[in-house]
Amino acid sequence: MLLAALALGAAGCPASDDDGPFRPGGGGGGGGSNHGGDARQLDAPGGDGGGNVNGLICVVTDLRAPDACPVTSTRVGVTVAVTGTSTTTTSGSDGRFTVAASSSVAILDVAAQSATLERSTVPVTVSGALIHAPVVTQTAWEQVLASLGPVVPDGGGAIVLYVDDTSGSASDVTFSAVSGSSLAPFYDDGSATSWTQLGGTGVAGVALFVDVPAGSATLDGAAPDLRVARLSGVPVVADAITFVRVRLAPP
Repeated sequence: MLLAALALGAAGCPASDDDGPFRPGGGGGGGGSNHGGDARQLDAPGGDGGGNVNGLICVVTDLRAPDACPVTSTRVGVTVAVTGTSTTTTSGSDGRFTVAASSSVAILDVAAQSATLERSTVPVTVSGALIHAPVVTQTAWEQVLASLGPVVPDGGGAIVLYVDDTSGSASDVTFSAVSGSSLAPFYDDGSATSWTQLGGTGVAGVALFVDVPAGSATLDGAAPDLRVARLSGVPVVADAITFVRVRLAPP
């Protein structure tokens, strides 16, 4: 997910060279691509590489705008760990953090013990560029769940997927239900608490999967022009929200 940087002391997010949550083909500016029907494996070994993940906690109140990045005290002192390791840190007074990773892809476990934020799982490419780690406030998440209509069973994980086209967010992309989930995907429908299971992604290009079994998931979507949006090995943690992004590709 390419997210704009938050300038220190500013409330907005002016553009920068940030490299955000993992996208097929790599991060940073959307230069990578997902080649046709071969789903990119997010939880595959990252290979050589590694280094420091330099990040910024981005507190989210609207899933359609994960890069809003308000200056708020809630982003201070948030725990960030690298999944599968003992490496952990906390965000500083400006919401920034640095954590070491041993491979070119890392999965961040964010806000696991927070009393005000929902736990996030954020796969990232390790490039040295600043990434944003989205975390949803518990109040905003409860409002989203209440707005869905069907009761979401306890104990599952959730995935928020952002679908890109060459010119921005991709609308009208429909997805199959995730294996093991009792509910079909939901799509953005005009407001932070307006979601529908009909018609595919809305203007913001967001698909929301809930009641997803812990482990890994495959996301399989298609646009009206038959281009595809596919990811496999998406990490899912019970009672946590995974943030990922994909770009439409030829079938």
